Amino acid sequence: MVEYLFVEPTSEHLFAEIVALYRAMGWWGDGPDDLGAVSRLVGGSHAFLAALDGGAVIGIGRALSDRESDAYIQDVAVRADRRGQGVGGEIVRRLIVRLEDDGIGWIGLVAEPGATHLYQRHGFAPMPGTVAMVRRRQP
Repeated sequence: MVEYLFVEPTSEHLFAEIVALYRAMGWWGDGPDDLGAVSRLVGGSHAFLAALDGGAVIGIGRALSDRESDAYIQDVAVRADRRGQGVGGEIVRRLIVRLEDDGIGWIGLVAEPGATHLYQRHGFAPMPGTVAMVRRRQP
């Protein structure tokens, strides 16, 4: 049975598995396990949700927000062997409920190609007239 838990900066027992999931998604470098970085990610998020099965992290998602009007869902990831079982959808659903319960009325995200169906089931739609953009720090 999958358990869903809002992670806190004090949830250090989950951090190594969160790093492993970020790495499996290709979103984390190959450097040492910086568990302090996970604590900062969790602490800086409006909400950070983990899906657990038997105590093992099988999925994550987080929301960033101004805590007043706008929020963004990001880093939704499910372990490859657990995809297609509703875990990602439940993570998105619970993040939406949390944000709306906290009074957030505008929720955005950037979907990866092939993942739009997951978000469309929860009411997300492309924003006409917009282009997703990013700026990365130059070495």
